Amino acid sequence: MVWRITLHPSVNDDLLELGRTLAANIIKVIEQRIENGEPDKSGKPLHGILAGYRRLRTGDMRIVYRVDKGKIEILIIAVGMRRDDEIYEKAGKRLR
Repeated sequence: MVWRITLHPSVNDDLLELGRTLAANIIKVIEQRIENGEPDKSGKPLHGILAGYRRLRTGDMRIVYRVDKGKIEILIIAVGMRRDDEIYEKAGKRLR
């Protein structure tokens, strides 16, 4: 099953901050493991303010997303380095 991917508007900024190589790796993971995979099973469920969202780890990078099974859609809310939970704080701010 192919999922439809929607990016939060700030995700483009996240990718630019990472640089070309890391951004390309993130996009590749999104295509392989989320869009064409089983995103509702492969990512780890998050809790707290991010309850209902999942995170996918690739090296030191994290992809924070939400699965909408009814629409067969994935909303990617943030991508970036885990460093001191920075990515989770960034994702939480985007929900407000």
